[in-house]
Amino acid sequence: MKKIITLISLLRSVLMTYAVGAVSPSHFNVYYPDFSRIDLVCGQMPKTSQKDVVFCCEAAFTGELLAEFKHTNIADNHICNGVMKKGYRCKANTGGFVWKKGKWKFMRKADYPTTESGWSMGFCQLLIIKDGTARPIGTKMKDKKNIYRALCEKDGKLCIVESKKYMTYESFVKFLSAYKVTHAIYLDMGRGWNYAWYRTKDGKVKELFPESKYATSYKYRTNWITFYK
Repeated sequence: MKKIITLISLLRSVLMTYAVGAVSPSHFNVYYPDFSRIDLVCGQMPKTSQKDVVFCCEAAFTGELLAEFKHTNIADNHICNGVMKKGYRCKANTGGFVWKKGKWKFMRKADYPTTESGWSMGFCQLLIIKDGTARPIGTKMKDKKNIYRALCEKDGKLCIVESKKYMTYESFVKFLSAYKVTHAIYLDMGRGWNYAWYRTKDGKVKELFPESKYATSYKYRTNWITFYK
């Protein structure tokens, strides 16, 4: 019996360590990246040939459909590789996320740093849940249906939570609250922007929304939260 319990614990540890669909509750797919660092990659999405990347997906909003990349086309100031870059002012953003080795922080936009302040990466987005409490939902978002994705903290671990099907934003927030995440911040979605990929324990690449690579908007994406092994 003791050996069985140990084996189950080991399997659970493996599933929750690597960037796989570790948990699949009724409404979500949940991905737990096994990472040593995080960065906000801008301009060019990490390639699947980069073996040290375990998960990457869109993070901040993109302002306009520009033929060339500009940091000023990313919603609000953002930190890439330890350097603060100036973005455009985005009223929709209500929060931010920052990370440096061994530490991360979800925050209200008013508390987002004005300089790097020692953080290695950071971006602003719509803050969904802070300290276990859902933030107010704007009337424009409330009934909007989409497949939603969020960067979350649950039980002291970072994870990416994605709805399995189209639902209203209000429902997504309610389900996140019921799932008992401590913090949650929105990650940009929509056709083209929802494309993401991750690497399994055995090194295989799994794509999310691969059909989005053929969307006309695909080439206009600007930034990706990237987890590195």
